Amino acid sequence: MGVDPGYYDEILGGQACRQHPRRCDLSAGIIVNDAMGTVTFRLNQADPDFLYKLALWFAVPAAPGAPPHRVVKGPPFLPGTGPYMISQYQRNVSFTLVRNPYFRQWSYAAQPAGYPSVIRYKAVASQAKQESDVLAGRADLAAIGSNDQSLANRYPTRVHTALKLWTTYLFLNTRQPPFTNLKARQAINYAIDRARMLQLFHFAPGQAAVTCQIFPAGFPSHQKYCPYTAGAKDGSWHSPDKEKALRLTKDSRAANVPVTVWTFAGFSFADKAVGSYLVGLLKELGYRASLRTVSADRFFNATSSFRSKIQMGLLAWAPDFPAASSFFFPVLSCRSFYRDPTNTQSSAEFCDPHADRLAAQAQAAQLTDPGAARRLWARVDRVVTDQAPWVPVLNEASTVFVSSRVGNYQESPEYGPLLDQMWVR
Repeated sequence: MGVDPGYYDEILGGQACRQHPRRCDLSAGIIVNDAMGTVTFRLNQADPDFLYKLALWFAVPAAPGAPPHRVVKGPPFLPGTGPYMISQYQRNVSFTLVRNPYFRQWSYAAQPAGYPSVIRYKAVASQAKQESDVLAGRADLAAIGSNDQSLANRYPTRVHTALKLWTTYLFLNTRQPPFTNLKARQAINYAIDRARMLQLFHFAPGQAAVTCQIFPAGFPSHQKYCPYTAGAKDGSWHSPDKEKALRLTKDSRAANVPVTVWTFAGFSFADKAVGSYLVGLLKELGYRASLRTVSADRFFNATSSFRSKIQMGLLAWAPDFPAASSFFFPVLSCRSFYRDPTNTQSSAEFCDPHADRLAAQAQAAQLTDPGAARRLWARVDRVVTDQAPWVPVLNEASTVFVSSRVGNYQESPEYGPLLDQMWVR
């Protein structure tokens, strides 16, 4: 999950703020009227995603005179004008939300008052302890592991799995041999056994699904598409096509090239079985393959640098809001690579002007013809999938376990359980 550096350039003065943050002045773009109780944003151009961006959790109110880019050493989010406020906070241990006495519900649809009077968060390191606390009624909600099927079997009405919006993928650096060659990239997509990868990640049934396209199935612009499969081309992945993968590798003249797969320690991406499988797959295709596992800091510093030397690696992406633009612009557009060469999220270093033009048309159409916009975004998905800067593997969902006294469970497809909409008996 990440932020496109260009998200706020559309506010008048926003681009100057990104370039010279210490001289940031948004007075021409953000107009506050205390008497009317309004805030007006003046944009350089229309943006159909702007309301989503205003609601992003990592943008928080700041006191007048606060220094720019001040690091907030506090909770993972800071309530602003909502129905709750922080009454207690202990870093990395716990915090408590209570009713905000200044809040008045002006719209149930936009910002409901919520049901609980108090919401307490507590950090519990042990997964088993979290689950036992929920079972005993000492807690009401806990996230559960991807391979824990026993709770779902015993308490099917109390285990909730969200939409599968996370995409786990192998990025292929389109500016490093052998993946400067389209056929070499497509060969990896044909060769990989996505069902095997699903097993190696140890997901419980229902918590992940294989995919071979960019946009997840939960997106409004998603249309089933999978060119990289043996068997019927019906939009679904069925099995790898090793013969076609070998032919494409031969045609790319990339055989016997050394290729290193990068992973980072501390996550399932670094699982030895996953790494061993990927190295073995590359060797089957004729590459001299090896695995390199580094710290997370080193991995992300390396992949975010301009013209990274990393050929391929495992990553996951979740959009900031449920719109196709948040899956394309931050990581797969030309601007995601060229806008800020010192800090890019485009690990594949991919740029296709045709896909960018389609994306611009799709975003413009969202304002007047949402149906046409969805069709255009589906075309973007197909164009990028065909160009194969990624090897999409699976879409992952989050899963939570609730106590027997929880009612009215609701969740956001992006951010998980809506705690303020639950009640307890």
